[in-house]
Amino acid sequence: MRRNPYALAAVAAAAVPGMVPVTTVSIATPAEDLEVAGITGEDGRRVVVSCPATTAAGAELEKSVRVADSLSGTDVRDLVPAVLGFVTLPGGGRAAVTEAPRGRPLMFDQVTEDPSVAVSLGATIARIHTLPGYAAEATGAESFTAAALREMHRSQVARVREAEHLPAAVSQRWERLLGDDELWDFSPVFTHADLSEECLFVHEGRISAVQGWASARIGDPAADLAWLVAALDAEVFDRLYAAYCEHLPSSPHPRLLERAQAVGEFAVADWLLHGLDSGDEDIVSDARGMLADLEADLAQLARDEAERTYDDLES
Repeated sequence: MRRNPYALAAVAAAAVPGMVPVTTVSIATPAEDLEVAGITGEDGRRVVVSCPATTAAGAELEKSVRVADSLSGTDVRDLVPAVLGFVTLPGGGRAAVTEAPRGRPLMFDQVTEDPSVAVSLGATIARIHTLPGYAAEATGAESFTAAALREMHRSQVARVREAEHLPAAVSQRWERLLGDDELWDFSPVFTHADLSEECLFVHEGRISAVQGWASARIGDPAADLAWLVAALDAEVFDRLYAAYCEHLPSSPHPRLLERAQAVGEFAVADWLLHGLDSGDEDIVSDARGMLADLEADLAQLARDEAERTYDDLES
């Protein structure tokens, strides 16, 4: 049963001492089983209430809040809205109340149109990746070795191949990538692992907050760059990546971008398997379309390479 705005405001009042709600506004989220609302108190204070509607959503919320709370004592605390309190729900689980992030949710066009946003996003990702090991471990996030992550990708690709949904050219490319030892010889770092527009906020041209830490792990830094490599124009991504490198204490893995591209491609395999496992034909069709597009891109690259080789022979 969906909770009305008054119920969500009551949660905020119960979790935050002295909070007297004045206005409530629902906040849309990608998660259908999580209700989120922004509450403003009579003193002008703004908070966010998150109420899970299922056990799975409750577990995800608990992990996200636990990680966020642990990060409050690190160098990225200014990016993580403070956890203010919890309220036990009648049907089980807990609602969480956090400070409202400054600014507004990131619109992807801002990364392309405003150089300062691209630079700030690159620097923000670098700050996350440079959290010291002890701080990352204190969040309780899972830790994966490079070998384990590589094997996870290999297993997912094998399942797609067995389901006979993998075009031959894509299969050959992925097999080659997964067989490249140097590509997967990297040092794991703390990652958000689920960055998107929905969890990033912008204020005055800078990333002001990062939310949604349920997938945080000690893993592959490429995971936080993959979605950007795929979506941004080369010039915009170069600006972002330059800022990322500038804020690292040492040079990144020499093939980090190549691996980020690969991780982005493997995400299509994950999406397809999600569709197959859930029996959602729309997702399956969407993922198969992505694989067809990738196959076409590979074919075009092969043609371009053949033309360059022929031109070299002619010259």
